[in-house]
Amino acid sequence: MPREFTLADGGTIPAVGLGTWQLEGDRGQKAIVHALKNGYRMLDCAFSYGNQALVAKTIELSGVAREDLFIVDKLANTWHSAAEECLDRTLAALKTDTLDLWLMHWPSPLNHRGNHPKCPTLPDGTVDFEKDWNYVKTWQAMIEIQKRRPEVKRLGVANFGIKELEAISVTGVLPLVNQVELHPSCNQEDLHNYCLQKGIQLVAYSPLGSTGSALLHNPNLRAIAEKNNATVAQCLLSWGVAKGWPVIPRSSSPERLDQNLNILELSGADMDEISRIGKALPKRYVTASWHNFDEII
Repeated sequence: MPREFTLADGGTIPAVGLGTWQLEGDRGQKAIVHALKNGYRMLDCAFSYGNQALVAKTIELSGVAREDLFIVDKLANTWHSAAEECLDRTLAALKTDTLDLWLMHWPSPLNHRGNHPKCPTLPDGTVDFEKDWNYVKTWQAMIEIQKRRPEVKRLGVANFGIKELEAISVTGVLPLVNQVELHPSCNQEDLHNYCLQKGIQLVAYSPLGSTGSALLHNPNLRAIAEKNNATVAQCLLSWGVAKGWPVIPRSSSPERLDQNLNILELSGADMDEISRIGKALPKRYVTASWHNFDEII
């Protein structure tokens, strides 16, 4: 089982990372420090999570050297037309001179000067998008920033479907990574095949489904986990890595953090059964008022 994946630029990305969304306060700090001290080397962060300063503190407390980490951060929706300022704020908050991977969080430019820092709205309650701006312009801006700024090692996107990837291809530069919701119930087969052809590495967020995921309580998956002396979560994460993509689960439990890092080699029969179960329970857990997904899961 791979412990890392090779990207199109020849660099590598860890097979398992830690999602930092909603890891806040003392509990969040302890969770990230525990994860780093016990072997996690990829931290998946975002400007919109609002916890970059906490992440920076946990890195200091962990004692893990910056050069041993793979730090991912994301350009927020309300900063598409001010991408470089968002980058500067991100680097300052994380107390780092480099980002190993900088993603466009969504293909959804929202009003930078709207009435809410994450999802501004118009008087009628609809989402307030940035006027005269689109995500292709954002991608071009990120490309130009990377050319001038050695702080950005790699560029990628998140929540992009085939349509959006095709649209930004006119720039001549494809993302190295596309981070999407990806688990057996949202297997993204068409998107995965497309990305394989283009040399784009998929990365799975919500690799267990999400809070309340039916997968975690499925009796057939529990039977597979018991047979492998593992948890259902471990089996789902191992399924993803075996399918060919890094996974970024999130947990604040030290026990689950340790378990999630332990990737198993599942049999072909178990892999097929997990895929079958997922297809029988199709569901996309992550939705957003500012974006419509076109792909059938």
